Amino acid sequence: MSDARIRADAGGLVLEGPLSLATVAGLDARARELTSVLPEYARVDLEQVGRIDSAGVAFLVILWRRAYEKGQTLTFEPIPDALRPLLQLYDLEDIVTDSAARALA
Repeated sequence: MSDARIRADAGGLVLEGPLSLATVAGLDARARELTSVLPEYARVDLEQVGRIDSAGVAFLVILWRRAYEKGQTLTFEPIPDALRPLLQLYDLEDIVTDSAARALA
């Protein structure tokens, strides 16, 4: 199993690898460090995310909440196909949406 990683880029954050119960705990310290210096509007790039489970969804919500509490706005994009059913199940589509979906709304 490959490890999940989080890193900063010019537009915000990039997540790579599986976001699961086995991997998200290891991302939290680095995520706190990186989110503390995000600009007011930042993107979370999910293009390289592989498998995602409910722990991965919870991790995305935690990222969103931390940013919200600091007055920042996060955009998650692109939304992996495997994530869409979980967002619907947990009624989180308004929080974890991508900019393309917002433009169509």
